[in-house]
Amino acid sequence: MRYTITIFLCLLFISTLSFGQLSSGGFPLQVNALKSAEKQFVRMPILKQSVIDEAMNRNASTDNMLKAFKFAHAFEVDLNPTNSGQWYSTNANYNVWKLTIESKNAKSLNLIFHNFQLPDGVRLYLYNEKLNHYLGAFTSDNNKPSEKFAVAPVAGGEITIQYEVPKAMGTPADFKIARVNHDFIGILKFDRRPFSPTVAGDCNVDVNCDFAVRWNDIKNSVCRLIVDGDEVCSGTLINNTSEDQTPYVISASHCYDKWEYAETSVYTFNYESPYCAPLDGDPMHSLSGSIMKAHFDSLDFALVQLDEIPPPNFRPYYAGWNRLSSLPDSSVSIHHPWGDVKKIALDYDEAAYATFESNSIKNPKNGSFEIKRWDEGVTEKGSSGGGLFDNKENFIGTLSGGAAYCGNPVRDYFARFAMQWDYSSDSTKQLKYWLDPINSGQEILDGKQFNTGENLCKAFTNLTDFDEHTNVGLTVSGEDKGYWGGTNDVGITEIVERFHISGNESLDGIALGIGKLVQSSSASDNEIKIKVYDGDKMPETLIYSKLVNIKGFAEDAMNYIEFDETVEPQDTFFIGFELTNINTQDTFVIYQSLRSEQDLPNSFFYKKNSSWYNFKDTNPQAYSMVNVMELVACNIDNITDTPIVEIPVNVLIYPNPTSSELVLESDNEIDPTSISVYNIIGQELSVYLLNVEPYRVRINLDGKTPGVYFVRFNYDDSYVTRKFSFVPK
Repeated sequence: MRYTITIFLCLLFISTLSFGQLSSGGFPLQVNALKSAEKQFVRMPILKQSVIDEAMNRNASTDNMLKAFKFAHAFEVDLNPTNSGQWYSTNANYNVWKLTIESKNAKSLNLIFHNFQLPDGVRLYLYNEKLNHYLGAFTSDNNKPSEKFAVAPVAGGEITIQYEVPKAMGTPADFKIARVNHDFIGILKFDRRPFSPTVAGDCNVDVNCDFAVRWNDIKNSVCRLIVDGDEVCSGTLINNTSEDQTPYVISASHCYDKWEYAETSVYTFNYESPYCAPLDGDPMHSLSGSIMKAHFDSLDFALVQLDEIPPPNFRPYYAGWNRLSSLPDSSVSIHHPWGDVKKIALDYDEAAYATFESNSIKNPKNGSFEIKRWDEGVTEKGSSGGGLFDNKENFIGTLSGGAAYCGNPVRDYFARFAMQWDYSSDSTKQLKYWLDPINSGQEILDGKQFNTGENLCKAFTNLTDFDEHTNVGLTVSGEDKGYWGGTNDVGITEIVERFHISGNESLDGIALGIGKLVQSSSASDNEIKIKVYDGDKMPETLIYSKLVNIKGFAEDAMNYIEFDETVEPQDTFFIGFELTNINTQDTFVIYQSLRSEQDLPNSFFYKKNSSWYNFKDTNPQAYSMVNVMELVACNIDNITDTPIVEIPVNVLIYPNPTSSELVLESDNEIDPTSISVYNIIGQELSVYLLNVEPYRVRINLDGKTPGVYFVRFNYDDSYVTRKFSFVPK
């Protein structure tokens, strides 16, 4: 959908991208391929429709009820710099080997490398130049003890491998490509996932909806798994009694058909929409490779140890656990249905014991929990291995499968953590040996945030549940003049978002929600300049800038740009981009959300003719706007997300979220008869005022159902509205 807001002509006149999988970034060298390059191309056999149909039937099958998601077909190959591809000499003192692999009709391709041992000083890139999708550079830092290396998917049916070696090293063969995985579904958003169902069903609930704020720590333990390049599952980073930050991830055994598949799996953190809407996330926070520690088919669990500890800007959280045998009186699962952005499902009722059986899993008696019916959300294919958590936020099970889907959210089965603990005495088939290495005998272990101080990072956005991202059009006298969020014909050169974070935060980077990206074939030099300003009411002092080439950005998705130096703004600051390096024939637009309600804050500011403007002040309707941006800031111990409140500045509601009472405070007297509480669909609710003082009122919320609510009350001659979450104890 596209919205347009018109602004009168008179008012107008008055008034480098970071790459995933712990890579080094950058772009491959340009190679002048004058000689014959026939050897540079390898074409996979045409993938038969019968093979795709068989995999799709397996995905759709309700016979075994397992919820792993097969999205690709594996071609076994043996390709290396001595038997394929082409070496080139460059003027940059590098020898460059290039090989392009084509697999017709593939939605994306991913590769599995064997004998992968890169020496210091070399660079490896993977890309599809036609679709501007680039991964790398990979270096010796990506070497594994297994000498295997799995990469995330590259969009389209063509992938180029480019290996850049200092000339003094000659033309070595430091790896071989062992497998080409042909994606027949569309795991990436580059093709907008046209084949249903390949994204989560509409009944799924995004993990960043306001009512799920209680689970903000736990969600950061959940990751998406691409296992051996062809199957998607979900997993959870989990704590152990030594609390030594060992990066164990627990998932389902049926996701790993072989133990060695752990070595060729990719684990993606923070793949989620920034707010309560199905906007594709950025999968850049990915790690490749792990070691299988324990695997037991009967209780359907697999415990792996990642090859690397997730770095601080991945915002990792190590989930706690409960190995008691009691039934949870309510349950939550966080997972990646269909490999899509992270979702949450909630059951407000008690689970039941069950004995789950499928074609490949034969539970011991009562080896699973049964969720009889989800009250919010659901699980789907790709959710396998996703964790089940009790109401104390402790891990209690892994998803095996079930009958639940959108339209009929019933009967899901989670293998019980309590039985996985030590049902088998074999250390390779139990969790106790690994998760209680000090033999403490603990039955419950709290989750752990190991990063503190300058290493503690969180994500911040001004988006709310009621926002709706779209490309907001700009018109003058009825004539289309481009977009408020990007390319335009009215002279807007910079677009920024206002943030407020109290403390001594440092900025790691910013994710932009790209709504429209059109580039001509000659647009390799298209750049935006990321800028950070200190300021209060308007941007004032430029404290950081960075040129970023926009090739490689994905449309209709979040795109993360990592800063390359320490950026420490004041409490109120502005982040955005300058458009002056975008070619005139090309289009670059970020999503925005237009806010027509009068008391909602504006956080969108723009620069035109060397002057800054507050969007709300320059449109006749006095609408507000928020840009679709998500900021990652670190060094935030004891800091909470503080949204901008323009008017009034001295109104508080707390605690938020609350489990019993809500307190309103204002610098003006509060008229208790003006206080109204509404649910998320606008129905006014009856509430009891516990204590009424001129500037402070306490509201009793006992008996209300969990969810998001709004409180509205008078302020001077107007009203103020604030949102809060109610989460009963």
